[in-house]
Amino acid sequence: MTEEPQQHSEPGPLLNLGCLMLLVVFGGLATMLYGLGVLIFGDTPAASAVTVLLAGLAASVLGVAVIKRFPNAVEMKGYAPSARVTRLAAERSLGDHVFTRKNTSPLEIVAGTVAIGTVIVGALWGVNWVFSKTGTDIPGLQKLVSTVVLCLLAVLVLVIIALPVLLWRMPKGFVRTHLYAGGFVYTFYGRPRAVTWDDVDRLVLSRQAHGANLFGGRVVAYHVITRDGHRLRIDALPHLQSDPLGEHILNAVRLCQRPVLEGGPAAGDPGHRRI
Repeated sequence: MTEEPQQHSEPGPLLNLGCLMLLVVFGGLATMLYGLGVLIFGDTPAASAVTVLLAGLAASVLGVAVIKRFPNAVEMKGYAPSARVTRLAAERSLGDHVFTRKNTSPLEIVAGTVAIGTVIVGALWGVNWVFSKTGTDIPGLQKLVSTVVLCLLAVLVLVIIALPVLLWRMPKGFVRTHLYAGGFVYTFYGRPRAVTWDDVDRLVLSRQAHGANLFGGRVVAYHVITRDGHRLRIDALPHLQSDPLGEHILNAVRLCQRPVLEGGPAAGDPGHRRI
């Protein structure tokens, strides 16, 4: 009886939506606590305090409902390659399927940016609605609302500014990497290309700039350069202490005694030194 290859969990396509909804839930809980505190300890009309409390409850329920609607949004585990990919892997004798990684796609970037903007606009509408119902009944609420609105507007402006930058740096296509024991199948817009470890000429690591606040010095992408000159980019997971796909590729390339090179921040450069 043979053991099945270990399957690693990969971030799902709705991970950012899940994180955003968690922020909505926490914001709703904070609003509920504020309304409850005003209701118990404040010298204000109960209707105004209840309005704030119910608004927080509604936000929390909305966030939880979205998260429950997509329970597997955070993980994409045990992804099964298509029949075409499986057939190609068998033809090239790549062995057992290990796991699959999906690069960030253009649609995910656009959808994530739009989702953030939509949530901010919804939050502005919600804050305006609550304040229109309570008015000046709750002392200090006007100052708090002004601060929240300014923060939301600042984030919205940043999202609007970031959108053209994201579009400019958008990935070139929809990429999946199906990792096997003897190599991998790289699909670009659904077109598969099988690569054995012997087909690899060198591996270039792209790292985030050292000293950066986020993922400084960590690998952000693996650039596999094949013997026939093709460069295949595979996204890393820099938020993980140990990237299973990266370790598998590094071990396989070094076992075949191929060069592993350091590239520049976020862009591979095969002219750098061997490591």
